[in-house]
Amino acid sequence: MKLTQYQIESMQEDITSDILEILMDNNNMSMEQAMTLFYNSDTFTRLQDSESGLYYQSVGYVMDCLNNELATGKCW
Repeated sequence: MKLTQYQIESMQEDITSDILEILMDNNNMSMEQAMTLFYNSDTFTRLQDSESGLYYQSVGYVMDCLNNELATGKCW
């Protein structure tokens, strides 16, 4: 089954929303801080690239990518 662009964008937005909530809850970040951190990350860039397929992964997997990027400078 091929997803429509709308479905892909919805999945990307859902993951982004969940990641922002996790960042705010677990790191006592404001919404602005969480958005700045995530939107400027390579993980977010990959999530937005439908060719990467990252939007197919779980929120936990994407969060692991972000945590790895923050620790090592690389998503994978």
